[in-house]
Amino acid sequence: MGTPVPPNAPPNPYVQYGAPQPPPPPPPTVDNVRKKFNSWGNKAETAATNIWTNLKAGQSVTGSAWGKMNLTAKALTEGGFESLYKQNFATYPNEKLNKTFACYLSTSTGPVAGTLYLSNIHVAFCSDRPLSSIQPNGMESWIYYKVIIPLEKVATVNPVTVPGKKQIDKYIQVSTIDGQDFWFMGFVNHDKASKHLLKGVTTCVKSAPFVH
Repeated sequence: MGTPVPPNAPPNPYVQYGAPQPPPPPPPTVDNVRKKFNSWGNKAETAATNIWTNLKAGQSVTGSAWGKMNLTAKALTEGGFESLYKQNFATYPNEKLNKTFACYLSTSTGPVAGTLYLSNIHVAFCSDRPLSSIQPNGMESWIYYKVIIPLEKVATVNPVTVPGKKQIDKYIQVSTIDGQDFWFMGFVNHDKASKHLLKGVTTCVKSAPFVH
């Protein structure tokens, strides 16, 4: 069984694209990334291993690490991940961010590194870095890949384990009531993410008017 991918046929009502952005800066070397994690010491060995596993789930370790470091720095300077969530997505007056998870969204062109946001109303994903996109006029632009799903429209949250020759791959499949499937992978803690997503769906708050 290969890597699952969500349906590629447009339109998908849950997929959004952020405003064009300038090209991202060049990523650090893989040696620098390894040295950074090794410097954490023995007490952080387990956490470092889990995070390193998360980074390796993508197509570029250094690119994923660079995007994650930039995102964390932005969160620290702009009021935390709840502030970033409300900047990236339209929210409701009674909406509160409960959890965030570093992960990847599986797509037809490969895994996209990003952050999964779980609020009391939505589950949402935003790529850590802008992605290159060729416009109809042939010009290249950079956009953020986003997904936002009202929890009340989630039909199932299905943790999936796929044994392979080299490693065991773990995914979380989120299916909507109108037949859209999204596959998330590369979680730092797959079991914890599954538990919170399942709980979020069962305790979600019904939608109210948006506030931008």
